[in-house]
This record gives sequence, C-alpha cells and structure tokens, in this order.
Amino acid sequence: MKKFLKYIFTFMAFGVLFTMICLTFADNFVYSLNNSSVISQNSDSLKEVSLKENIKIDSESTLVQYSFDNKYYTYLKDGKIYIYNTEKKELIETIEEDYPICFSNLLYDKNLIVYFTQKKTGTSSKLTLKTYEISSKSIKQEEDYTINNFNKIKQFEGSPAINIIYINIETKTGVKENNIIYRIDLFKGMSQVVSGKIITRLSMLKQKDRLYYEDSKGDIYYSGGTLNIFKEDVHLIGTDLDDNIYFISAKNKNKVYKVQNNKIIDTIQLSDTDIVSWYSDNTNVYLIYPTYIINVASENFNKRLVKLSNYVTFESIKGNTVYLKTSDNTIITRELLK
Repeated sequence: MKKFLKYIFTFMAFGVLFTMICLTFADNFVYSLNNSSVISQNSDSLKEVSLKENIKIDSESTLVQYSFDNKYYTYLKDGKIYIYNTEKKELIETIEEDYPICFSNLLYDKNLIVYFTQKKTGTSSKLTLKTYEISSKSIKQEEDYTINNFNKIKQFEGSPAINIIYINIETKTGVKENNIIYRIDLFKGMSQVVSGKIITRLSMLKQKDRLYYEDSKGDIYYSGGTLNIFKEDVHLIGTDLDDNIYFISAKNKNKVYKVQNNKIIDTIQLSDTDIVSWYSDNTNVYLIYPTYIINVASENFNKRLVKLSNYVTFESIKGNTVYLKTSDNTIITRELLK
C-alpha cells in the first residue's frame, strides 16, 4: 500500500511540474510576442522583423482603424471618435457632435475620416454625413439622409478619385432584417441601389463607378446585375490598385480568380487551403493563414510576408505594417517582408 501511495504521489508531482513548465513556456511565448522581435519566414529564408511599441485599445471601442501612413489610429466609443498619435500613443483629438456618431471610416489613401451622426425620431433616423481632416482639424458637413427603421451601417466603400460612396445599411423591424445599399454622390445626393437581400461583403473599383457585392446565399452581383462568369461558387475578397477584383473558390479555397471588366484574366493556384480570412486595403489583396500572410495581388503571391501565431488575431495592414491583436486587446505590429 505504501508503494502504491508513493507511486501516486510521484505521478501527481510530475504532472504538476509538467503543467508549470508548459504554462511558463506559454507565458514566455506570449510575452515575447509583445516585447521582442519575431522570426518571419519566407519560402526559402528566415528574416528578423523588428517590433514597434504596443498599442492598448479600449475594450469597449468599435471600428478601430489605422491610417494609411501609420501616423494615427482611431476608434468609436460612446458616440464619439477618438484619434490617437500612433508613435506617441497620445490622444490628439476627440470628435463629438450634438448627436451620437454611429459610424466612421478612415480613408485608405488619406488622413480623412468620413462619419455619420444619427438623430432618431420615432422609427426614422436622420443620418448626417460629415468629414474630418486630421492634420487641419477641419470638419465639413455634406448631406442629411432620412432612413426608416435604421439599425446600423454594416459596410462602407468609397473612392476619393470619383467622389462616390456606397454604404450598406441594415434596417430592422421587429426581428425582420433587411439590407439596403445606397450610392452617395458627393455632388448629387443619395440613391438606393439594392434592397431585399442580406449583404455580406462590398467592394468597389476606385477609378470607375462599379460596385461588387456578395449576399448571404453566396451569390455575386455587380452594378449591372448578377456576375455569371464562374463555374463554381466563389467569395468576393477585394480589389487592387489597378481595379482588378479578386474572388476565391468557396469549396476548397484552392484557387483565386483575378477579374477585370467582368472577365477572368488569371487563375491563381494556391498551395495551402487552410485560409482563416482575407483582407484588402484597396491596393493589395491578402490571404490570412494560421501562421503566415500572402498577397495574391503581387507577382510573387507565394511569398510568405510575415509569421503569425495562435496567440494573435489579424486586424489590418497599412503600407508595410501588419496590425495584430492579443487576447487582452493589445495591438502589436509587424513589418511585412519586402
């Protein structure tokens, strides 16, 4: 009996020791993500990538965004927009209006924030479109729009080159939801484009007034109707600087189609299919894998641009900087391989 108890005690002690070693290793690994450099793997080389200082994001914030030049980051909280200096981590401005701000978007090519305020009266809401230029701190009011049964703005697409904005608005009556896409011409007002569908993704060209969108059934549309150019189901993933638009195979995620003028001009065969998500900054189109990122809009699309881990989630890419978030809402940054 004594030998048996001794055996049990030894086994339990070993288990505790093993658990402590594992936890220590995990803590050190997470710590290293936040406070040191990380090894970034290319297909044939390893490179040390420097880590910038961390950014702490308020847990109650929404619509966290980063400027194209990585000088600022913004978020929406309590109906206000907070603007921070990225390098100094200092709050430099708070945008507060008479009515709460319900949506904001920091443009992809300039430090201009497009935002909407909401004045609710009964079942209707008056949305007011405004812009804020960060460096000059100037606010410009554009137009007012009345929306019945307004719930939220789900998606936003805009092209400063042609002064056109598309927004997907979710309306709600009881438990019934509907999505309405509106086209806003900054010189001629707003018009309804689509209603009666649940829209999951929008993407617009930047030099031409053409919108692409995907609904909850997986159907793909563009401004002129249904896009029937594929022999399989696909998902819309984004556009690049040359107004090419990209779609990925829905079933196996093993192919990406490059489309221009509603014609497939290239089919990109992928080596890995365990894609977590995709992201487009209107210049490039990225595929996010569990351990790395590639740019399918580049000539060398197989090149692994940065190494990821299970301890972070992908947030955004601006220029050569990747933004990743840890479980405690800390934003860490990595540099993409050139």
